[in-house]
Amino acid sequence: MIPPLALCCLAIVAVSLLGGLLPLLSRLTHTRLQLYLSFAAGTMLGAAFFHMMPEAVAAGSVGTLRWAVAGLTVLFLLERFFAFHHHEAPSPGDRDAPLLDHPHTHDHGDHGDHGDHHHPADSRVQAPTLNWTAAAIGLAVHSLIGGVALASAVVADFDTRGGFGAAAAGVLLATIVHKPADSLTVVSLMLRARAPQVLAHLVNFGFALMIPIGVALFLVGIHLLDAPTSGSLTASALAFSSGTFLCIALSDLLPELHFHSHDRTKLSIAFLLGLGLMFLSSFGEAEHSHDLGPALDHGAHAEAP
Repeated sequence: MIPPLALCCLAIVAVSLLGGLLPLLSRLTHTRLQLYLSFAAGTMLGAAFFHMMPEAVAAGSVGTLRWAVAGLTVLFLLERFFAFHHHEAPSPGDRDAPLLDHPHTHDHGDHGDHGDHHHPADSRVQAPTLNWTAAAIGLAVHSLIGGVALASAVVADFDTRGGFGAAAAGVLLATIVHKPADSLTVVSLMLRARAPQVLAHLVNFGFALMIPIGVALFLVGIHLLDAPTSGSLTASALAFSSGTFLCIALSDLLPELHFHSHDRTKLSIAFLLGLGLMFLSSFGEAEHSHDLGPALDHGAHAEAP
């Protein structure tokens, strides 16, 4: 179990560092970013529904899904106070340019104006300042939770399948897809605040390590508990993490798709591709849950007086 988790952590750290380099290595246009975020929304939503929730039920019970509500609520409140998810392409040729007007900073009172709103260079407006320190702290906590999500999925797969399964693969893929956007947020905000590039990438490196730290904390926690308690903790942590994935998809990423009527076909296709990828990868998961059902029923009857 440890070697697969270590490889997963290395892959996530690598894509996190790459996401932080994007403002310097390439010109990330608004349309390209929206396509990427739409695909990420599909993978996050699909990972929660097709992988994490079924595995949480298989490892625990239907009641375990109550923790999904807790996860969604906790992350929602975290974002309310830290406001760290702010995705916008860096201004081309100007690393110190002010933040562009963004769908999250619009007045949402008139939905008809959102779709046709563009960002010409001569009509840039100053968005409310988002402090990079608050964003980094919020994203660090979010990444720790992401590490718990990955570790709980891998542990649940090893407990029920004896190896790395579809749930772990789904969580890993969704994390890899979404993680560069968070690194892009941290580095872009620091560069716009005129922070030195070296400092920005050092902070991003520390941020990239939050997933492995979350994994390590979860593994230490379950090893300190007895087998029944650790199994219950794994199922609850996985359900909790599914709620955080739902929160990211529904409150951060899908609004990007909803409030952009331009390129609506391309953005919708990108979303469906991400969702479809998670759906296709869940066939083994569904078969596993079906096979496990009688065993769970048998265990429940055995415990009954």
